[in-house]
Amino acid sequence: MSIKFHTVTACVVLLASGVWVATGKFSSVGSAVSEPETAGASAAPDPGPAPDPAMQTVAFVIAKPAPYERSIRISGQTEADKQVTLVARTEGAIAKLPATEGMSLPEGELVMALDGPEKLAAVASAEAEFESAAHLAETNQRLRASGNLPELQLEASIAKRESARSALASARAELDRLEVHAPFAGIVDQVFVETGSWVQPGTEVATLLALDPIVVAGEINERDLPLVSKGTRATVTFGDGSRAEGEVRYVRRAASGLTRTFPIEVAIANLDATIPAGMSAEIQLAAKTAPAVVLPRSVVALDADGTLGVRSVSEADKVAFLPVRIVDDTPDGLVLAGIPEGARIIVSGQNMVSDGQLVAAVAENAAPAASGNAN
Repeated sequence: MSIKFHTVTACVVLLASGVWVATGKFSSVGSAVSEPETAGASAAPDPGPAPDPAMQTVAFVIAKPAPYERSIRISGQTEADKQVTLVARTEGAIAKLPATEGMSLPEGELVMALDGPEKLAAVASAEAEFESAAHLAETNQRLRASGNLPELQLEASIAKRESARSALASARAELDRLEVHAPFAGIVDQVFVETGSWVQPGTEVATLLALDPIVVAGEINERDLPLVSKGTRATVTFGDGSRAEGEVRYVRRAASGLTRTFPIEVAIANLDATIPAGMSAEIQLAAKTAPAVVLPRSVVALDADGTLGVRSVSEADKVAFLPVRIVDDTPDGLVLAGIPEGARIIVSGQNMVSDGQLVAAVAENAAPAASGNAN
């Protein structure tokens, strides 16, 4: 029996298929080269070390210190710029008393004059004596120059002239004591005598006040003393509700007694003398401080020594402690001095970290407290 050709061909194909299956290579031609190339092209870049999930995250703001004007409020009262009680300088009866209470007097104006005719006579006599002695001394000088007068006689006449000069000055001084004049421009506050009354040396005649400028006196504590100096601006509210602007003209450098406070004076223009002495007042001082930063109260902490400060984070994300000084306490937060420009102040998570610790630092988006605040 003969075998057909197609039967033989089918047997050959079946045998070849069996051999191919036995090799285990099922990919198509070229797949052995392309697989490694595909694997290399699809590899992702190395992301680096994963962050430590145990690292504390903190939020920070950038400090921007700015000039700050702190308001210091103290109580005070108004006082005259100058105040003097004028007294009689010699005895006698009051002949003139032109000054009356409430009158404004220019400097040098007559306040009171005593009757003293004997003193006027003494001045007239002393003037005559001086003129005679001066004429004699002048004549003797001419005679001495011509050689007709001894030197001793000339010296005696000159001595007499000088004695007469001294007597005249004394008589005029006694006459001057009859009058009392205003030592400065001011207002007559009180008059204690009447025309015709007899006074002795030292008898009080009148009180004179200088009310321009008006002075508002108060006292500041030792904590605020470094912030106030001559020229510091001040706003004064008086007992009647009126307000005026002025400036500090004097700060005493020695504390007062038991209070340990320091007296200050604020001068305010008072051209028409409408502000009287003795009125109660509140003084608001605009004290300029060192550049400061306004931060939430929660950021303030204490170190191991009890020093007040805040925690910051460096560019290397390491925590550090910065000592600070509280300048003011405002509704927006604490005003702190001593923080350098650009410091990264931790405002969230500061109580969970310690000095020298490495943290994950992120910027706080809402950071209005990072800027200094000037009133």
